[in-house]
Amino acid sequence: MADAVKAVLLFWALRLCIQAAFANPVSRFSVSSDKLVDLSHTFDRTTVYWPTLADNETFRLTTIEDETQSDGVSYRIKFYEAAEHGGTHLDAPSHFSKIGLSVEKIPLDKLMGPAVIIDVREKAARNLDYQVTVQDAYDWEKKYGRIPNGAFVFMNSGWDAFWPDKKKIFNFDNSTGVETYHFPAFHPNTTAFLVFQRYISGLGVDTPSTDYGQAAVFKTHEILANNSAVGFENVKNLGKLASVGAHVIAIPIKITDGTGAPLGLIGINP
Repeated sequence: MADAVKAVLLFWALRLCIQAAFANPVSRFSVSSDKLVDLSHTFDRTTVYWPTLADNETFRLTTIEDETQSDGVSYRIKFYEAAEHGGTHLDAPSHFSKIGLSVEKIPLDKLMGPAVIIDVREKAARNLDYQVTVQDAYDWEKKYGRIPNGAFVFMNSGWDAFWPDKKKIFNFDNSTGVETYHFPAFHPNTTAFLVFQRYISGLGVDTPSTDYGQAAVFKTHEILANNSAVGFENVKNLGKLASVGAHVIAIPIKITDGTGAPLGLIGINP
């Protein structure tokens, strides 16, 4: 009799477990495709790098094997080589700090968070050397609320429309004359405000540098690096990302001891 009771109890216990499993399936991460925004340029021979780099220091993709066997199966493999800083890429703190984290040491939670989009397209169109001001940040906050802690603040200057025309992106008279470069970015005072008073995780720009083209010293880079914040450069499609409520996920190549890395940057609209 005891065995029969145990069997009945076991049956009902198993049934309850099965019902619970079907009632509470493993949750799945799902985002509607119309909310996703690709914020990265592709990497190829047209990718924009700093003009002072030699051609053999930028991007190379060469074929190692490309054959079709007798059974029709194809086998292909290529060799990829590129500088850390070019195209859509990450600036790690170690880029401007000897004690800053290198790419592979940046915690994942420091590579994702809320996105704040400051639109300066009209101002940048009038002034190639425009620098995002503290007032621009205040104006954003008046409209949308306080910049959240851990946010990534992006400058949308519309510069991605020039990609990959290096002459229009840098506006140089002489490609090796860095003193002739003209493009917008963040003013160091704004960077300091965002880092020390809004506790951001990083900055992003659709231009080649978080410091503007005429910068003789790279103070924005230094402020970010010395405070464990990152920079995203040569970002695209910021006009497709909501000014508030969006999030970003950054996926750099994990280069050991890297000061930067090519970057996959994903935007998620609310």
